[in-house]
Amino acid sequence: MPCSAAGAPPNPERRRCLAGLAALALAAPALAASRPLRVVALEYNLVEMLLTLGLAPVGAADLKGYQRWVGIGRERLASTASVGSRQQPSLEAIVALRPDLIVGVDFRHAPLLPLLQRIAPTRLMASQHRGDGLANMRADFLQLAGWCGRQAEADRALARLDGELGGARRALAARAGRRLGVLQGLAGSPTCWAFAANSLPGGIVGALGMRNAWPQDDAAQGIVAVGVETLLNERADLAVIADPRADFTQGALWSRVPALAEGRAARLAPDSWTFGGPESAARLAGRLSQALLKL
Repeated sequence: MPCSAAGAPPNPERRRCLAGLAALALAAPALAASRPLRVVALEYNLVEMLLTLGLAPVGAADLKGYQRWVGIGRERLASTASVGSRQQPSLEAIVALRPDLIVGVDFRHAPLLPLLQRIAPTRLMASQHRGDGLANMRADFLQLAGWCGRQAEADRALARLDGELGGARRALAARAGRRLGVLQGLAGSPTCWAFAANSLPGGIVGALGMRNAWPQDDAAQGIVAVGVETLLNERADLAVIADPRADFTQGALWSRVPALAEGRAARLAPDSWTFGGPESAARLAGRLSQALLKL
């Protein structure tokens, strides 16, 4: 929220807030703590990763959205304060939390970096990667662990993920080499997201021993927008993430998509988060394995 609203009566507390933020623009940047304890996270995947590292953030952007769409570790966020939206976090709320470190993502928070740096050391994670999406997530997670001085915790979390992936791959051995695509519906849109090789779902498909139906390794945000017409000629198996209240596959034309018509489409719960960290990856791999085994 802004410190003051147009037309509001003078408020000494708000004036002090504005003065404080103005001073931040002139102050020298703070030094990063080697093992920060008070961290503000401005994106969902960073909240999840911090929780996996055993560090509940003191502040998080769009806290309700995280609890609804991701949900991993929500019980450990009871003392976490909301700091506004992911796109427009509240500087006032962040200042009040006295963080040791602020973490965000470049595509949202690069314009705010000079101001955020005046509040506390700020690190922005890159949002666009080429290559294998699972390997990219691992690298991002290790980078965050380095910022927070929690390498040992990260190594243990990734070892757990490797165990989960290995178990799922063995369970799906009979499907090794088959083409699989992961789709996610968009509310109110005739198109859906197909996850390319440089997305987290795309990387997981490869880790499970299958070939991703969309092998691009440089798609923007790891996503290819596709319509039902494109899928009418797609012979790959599909994994569909859809809210039952607004299932994008219920239209008449969708019944002609080969994987749906032939019973080769697995359905995943709507909270199968596709942009997360190790715990989201493990959950997605487990759900994929369980759903595909029922086909």
